[in-house]
Amino acid sequence: MTIIVPTDFSENSRFAADYACQIAVEKGHNLHLLHCYTSSSVGDTKGESVDNPLLLADQKILELQTQLVKTYPQLHISIECSRSLIIDKLTELSQSGKYALIVMGASGASQSKPVYWGSTTVAVASKSEVPVVVIPNHQHTFDINHAALLTNFKSEELDTLKEFQDIVGIPNQLTLIHVFKESQKSENVNDDLDSWVYNIREMGSIADVQTIAEPINKDDIELDTVPEVVSKIISEVDPQIILITPSRKTFFERLFKSSVSKAIALELSKPAFFDKI
Repeated sequence: MTIIVPTDFSENSRFAADYACQIAVEKGHNLHLLHCYTSSSVGDTKGESVDNPLLLADQKILELQTQLVKTYPQLHISIECSRSLIIDKLTELSQSGKYALIVMGASGASQSKPVYWGSTTVAVASKSEVPVVVIPNHQHTFDINHAALLTNFKSEELDTLKEFQDIVGIPNQLTLIHVFKESQKSENVNDDLDSWVYNIREMGSIADVQTIAEPINKDDIELDTVPEVVSKIISEVDPQIILITPSRKTFFERLFKSSVSKAIALELSKPAFFDKI
């Protein structure tokens, strides 16, 4: 299987490339580096065009390939520069049946401009027919000893967990995270969680399944929305990766967007595995 890594040659996209290489080494996958030309990656040399094989991006992707092969000599790494729009190209590749996973950074070259997250990364995660792993904008060592799964007790969550195990690996520990309304009784929520733990253990791969459930607190301005409570739980539980089912993608978009009423922006702090559509 092959992992696609889109790159704009920024530090953030390099973090994603390193993480993808670690997955590929661990699981025996190949890597495909992809760049879609932009005005800045074409170069400023007079007379250059996207038909010129010596564009700045072509040179940079060769350099990146060389650097990664030097660090990960056991990997087969292919490269591609495309004139397509990045979202269209990744959607097309995800439909080809040749690729298992997309690994990309949470934002591109400029963190102050949400070019990748808020547009590209959200769009790719929403359209891709293979899972997408989003890497926060700093270095991460690949480790899936402890994974967290956001749960609303939907059957698709079991599909996401199986997909993650098939492509990325089997975590030793899984924490189920559920946030509920204040009007719900905690004992009923705990009963649902216990049933869900039983279903996951019946899959036969993960024995250590923990649960955590907390209500939205309307009296606390820092914990009166689902994203805020989840962000707090993730900080406390400290998993190595978070698993998100297709139905929860829209929720996770809100972790990256400013709250107009509070002027805050909740940030992704851990790698996140978004299951395919």
